[in-house]
Amino acid sequence: MRALGTFAEPDGLSQLLLRLTVTSTVYCLSQMTSPWGFKVAARPRPAFHLLTSGGGWLEVEGHADQFRLNAGDLVILPRGEGHMVRDSPRSPVRWLDNILEDSPPVDGRLAYGGGGERSELLCGGFAVDQLTGRPLLEALPTVVLLRGSEGRAPEWLVGLIRMIASEMASSRAGSEAVVTRLTDALLAQALRECLIDADGTLGKTTAVSDARIARSLRLMRDQPGQHWTVPRMAAAVSMSRSAFTERFRAATGETPMQHLTRYRMSRAAEYLRATDAGVREIARLTGYDSEVSVTKAFKRQFGVSPGAYRKANALATAGR
Repeated sequence: MRALGTFAEPDGLSQLLLRLTVTSTVYCLSQMTSPWGFKVAARPRPAFHLLTSGGGWLEVEGHADQFRLNAGDLVILPRGEGHMVRDSPRSPVRWLDNILEDSPPVDGRLAYGGGGERSELLCGGFAVDQLTGRPLLEALPTVVLLRGSEGRAPEWLVGLIRMIASEMASSRAGSEAVVTRLTDALLAQALRECLIDADGTLGKTTAVSDARIARSLRLMRDQPGQHWTVPRMAAAVSMSRSAFTERFRAATGETPMQHLTRYRMSRAAEYLRATDAGVREIARLTGYDSEVSVTKAFKRQFGVSPGAYRKANALATAGR
């Protein structure tokens, strides 16, 4: 267990990136032989494709450009737009769901195509923490393409892709689970790199270009135990209540108090997972005046009591 005093929180983007977690779902490890092509409908979650060998082309709905893909390239679609991937711009495509239905993966591996030159892909989707991840993803372009094939890839990208490719080629027990864990790390690091590049400085919040709203977010995170109200938040960033509320909603998609509550609950969950602090202490640290009030808020957010959450997390950890 970590001591309560060890939760140091840097400001701005660095703070949000430290808390950015990624949970991937690998739909399939695909061995495609030319000609091949598949299309994926728009979905309400981010998608990714990692090409570990061979080559291909990517087309994304609403985007005029086509993207040439080579072995080692990682594509991330932060908002899950519909798209096509194929070996050649002239190759026919089928819906991926139909391909999976007609040619079910064997041991998590899909074999599809016309029998020609082979390409290998890792395809899937992922989720991020709703509190920090949602606005961060909105700051990214429609298509994030990290080139791993042109000799300029950072070592972390080359190393992770090499390990993923090795596991994909392996038939060892548990290789699918290992690929998923490696993919989590790959996506998290890739998103961090892209967000840092997009921002250019760790002193502000990438997700919000409005400097006053960025400051309000930092205040909430730096001082979640304060008895914040909307007027108090607005005053802290020298704005009227109405202007602050309007600009906050425009920047984040939620009201100041909705955002603060979700952040406090994420912190409460972190304390329950990582410390042995009692519910009363957690209430104080997260700005609630009693065990009853923080318990009610926690149950509304997670559907279980703090005690049940801590017990389930302990059992899950012990079972790993």
